[in-house]
Amino acid sequence: MDNTIERTIRTLMMRTTPRPALFFDVEVVEHCNLNCRCCGSMAPLAGEEYLDFEEYKKDLTRLSELSGGVVHHINILGGEPLLHPMITQILLFAREKFSVGDIRLVTNGILLMQMKQDFWEALRTAKIHLAPTKYPIRVDYNAIRRKAESMGIQFSWFGDVQEWGWLHNKIDITGQRNENHSFMHCTNANECGVLSHGKLYPCPKVAKIRHFNRKFGLDLPVTLRDYIDIYREDLTLNDIMQFYCHSVPFCRFCNTFACYQTNWGISEKKIEEWT
Repeated sequence: MDNTIERTIRTLMMRTTPRPALFFDVEVVEHCNLNCRCCGSMAPLAGEEYLDFEEYKKDLTRLSELSGGVVHHINILGGEPLLHPMITQILLFAREKFSVGDIRLVTNGILLMQMKQDFWEALRTAKIHLAPTKYPIRVDYNAIRRKAESMGIQFSWFGDVQEWGWLHNKIDITGQRNENHSFMHCTNANECGVLSHGKLYPCPKVAKIRHFNRKFGLDLPVTLRDYIDIYREDLTLNDIMQFYCHSVPFCRFCNTFACYQTNWGISEKKIEEWT
């Protein structure tokens, strides 16, 4: 069989096969100290907004009960997560509730070298994986790596915008796309679940479209079928994993056939960046 066909079949199988362990992202702030064009989390369009720590504890406790405290991974990100004044407590509580699995702090790195010692100690003792994304900005990423490695903190690059640029899907505000086709061609499919306010969404676009709607005066709807309420009484872990590997109604607003590689740049907050 042709290698291209084999890769395509393998990719489609990965998108439609339930994964064995829970995974999700937590965006602990909506805003950011960068202003990136085409941001997938809509951070340039968001106001200043912080995760409520008590709500977060309740949500993670619930998911820990459903999963037996085991995850494949949790990404703690944003926006820029280091803007949250309780980021250290957020990280420690994640490890308290999930003793097994990879917990990653995903950051642009701007504030890392200003963080207090207790933050760095929390990364080390709780075995939090530090995963900066490299941006073409004035940050000494090599110094960050050296500090992490000298302290025995797990470290890897989450991405390299300097080298790769952005990879993003366009929003089709007409909502005329085929849901299943969009899902099957989506690089986020079965990859990027997001926990937000007691709900699990299949990707950041669905979870954060409210910022896009508010900024541009639109009303792209998020329906009851576009997320899972984690407090549903009959909910099981299998329900979550099945949910991740199927399309949702909001998929009709994603033009995943127009997946663009673009250079990083400053957002002008124009609708054309996302459409």
